[in-house]
Amino acid sequence: MLSKKALAWLVALPAVKGQDQLEPENVPSFVPVCETVTFSPPSLGVGVTIRSIGAEIQRNYTTHGGEHGISDIDGLNFCQVKVHLNHKGSDDDVLVEVWLPLSRDDWNDRFQGTGGAGMSTGMLGAALGPAVKGGYAASSTDGGHPIQETDDTTWVLKEDGTIDWNLLTNFATRSLVESVVVGKSMTEQFYNEKPKYSYWNGCSQGGRQGYMLAQQYPHLLDGILANAPAISLTHLAMADFWPQLVMKEEGLWMSSCEFNYFRQKAMESCDMIDGVSDGVISEPDLCDFDPLHLIGQVFYCGDKPVEVSRAMANIVRRIQEGPRTPVKTSLWYGLKHGTSFDVLASTTITNEGLRTPNPFPISTGFIQSFLLKDVSFNATRLNYADYTALWAQGNSEFGWLLDADKPDLASLQASGTKLLTWHGISDPVIPYQSTVQYRKRVELLMGGANEVDKFYRLFLAPGAEHCAGGNGPVPTDPLAALIEWVEDGKPPETLEAETTTYEGDRVTRELCAWPGIARYMGIADPKRASSWSCHGGTERPEEDVAEDEDNIRSGRAGQILDGLKDRLEGLGMGFTIG
Repeated sequence: MLSKKALAWLVALPAVKGQDQLEPENVPSFVPVCETVTFSPPSLGVGVTIRSIGAEIQRNYTTHGGEHGISDIDGLNFCQVKVHLNHKGSDDDVLVEVWLPLSRDDWNDRFQGTGGAGMSTGMLGAALGPAVKGGYAASSTDGGHPIQETDDTTWVLKEDGTIDWNLLTNFATRSLVESVVVGKSMTEQFYNEKPKYSYWNGCSQGGRQGYMLAQQYPHLLDGILANAPAISLTHLAMADFWPQLVMKEEGLWMSSCEFNYFRQKAMESCDMIDGVSDGVISEPDLCDFDPLHLIGQVFYCGDKPVEVSRAMANIVRRIQEGPRTPVKTSLWYGLKHGTSFDVLASTTITNEGLRTPNPFPISTGFIQSFLLKDVSFNATRLNYADYTALWAQGNSEFGWLLDADKPDLASLQASGTKLLTWHGISDPVIPYQSTVQYRKRVELLMGGANEVDKFYRLFLAPGAEHCAGGNGPVPTDPLAALIEWVEDGKPPETLEAETTTYEGDRVTRELCAWPGIARYMGIADPKRASSWSCHGGTERPEEDVAEDEDNIRSGRAGQILDGLKDRLEGLGMGFTIG
């Protein structure tokens, strides 16, 4: 007689052997349910309390972009999860929003943490919309201060006029980590499986946040896309006030028209450095244009003639040199030739012709709220000595928390996480030189360019502005390049980029991995990427190149040669190579 255990084994046997053949057809797989009861509080450590979790289905939803060139998106269907949390010892109410594609089939198995803009910790729907449209489960957070205007800094002060270090810590580091942890947890609970890969996607403030995560918490992510990063935030906030200070000290508030005349003349002088006249100065370091040479020239703003004065030329020159101490010691980078001054050197002109300063709100807010703790202070009263003292104060009081410029990326290297950045050379808010300087410092500390290329790559976009726009081509899908690097092991040698000219012509380009520079080959249409090739990039060490041809071609030199081969053969001139 069979034992009970043997009988149980026989009953279970069909389910083990030939299970695939015996399962009924059309059995539904796991179906996500967008209800509050689906989700339970994730573990966020001691001192963090989850106040509430709420889930709601959103259909035909519209998000509004605006920041960083993000477009409005409509027709979205997703599960919206709102998690409110509090930190012990404070009365903060931090919102983390997680948006989840409604069905398992609509989810691409990936999670995306999204960054902020200006002085906002996150952009919520503006950033979550594109992510969920692309199939990602995604999260964003307000850091405990609701988003109204991204340039608002008043939230950093308590009612008694002191710094709210709790909210500032949320903004700088803590809420970003919590947003990723909460987002990944909600994703796993909703789909009953963990995301296969997790990414960060941010620009400007979101870029700084990405670098902070790369330096301190790289294990939370597989790939970090951090563009035009405000990595040295305290320096940047002060540097962005420099153009206003220069005009005040020279006693002349210049108009946008006047600045644009100097920009036009610089473009005429240096546009052809790369061999193409396209309104882009590709290598501004090679541009030797001197604004002092324009003194005495006459041009028109509207119907009024304007003669270039020494004061005007000095203002342009000093803005391009960047912030200096009273003894001419360099503090930070200036705006390169070809970059617009309209954002940082803005002025207001009344109907009567009266000119008044119109400084960048984040820089004045940093001076008022962070440094002087007086939101009514008129920052245009500052002189060079005051400015230098405030610069030192900002770095001393807040640099340790707000600046994400530590070059030690050992944790990132060890985690296997990849860091990818692009930065517009004509960025009018965050000078690209700061990102180049950071990359150089990482190389000095971590074994040189070839070693750093294995986990961190930088791309410069000539003519591109802040996170989007400009006369030069802008990367079309850098996140896809990062995904290919992370998931397929193919590091990007170039980034596809494009723009549309004022005449409506489409311009394509392949941006080169730094320090490579794209040069026009002198033949065919310069609006086509195939007419350009990369020069001056970092070559792979010989011992790192495998013997088989496929691996040889996967190196930077091989990919450039392959690209050159394709370009020459694609010109239709009878070339055949190989």
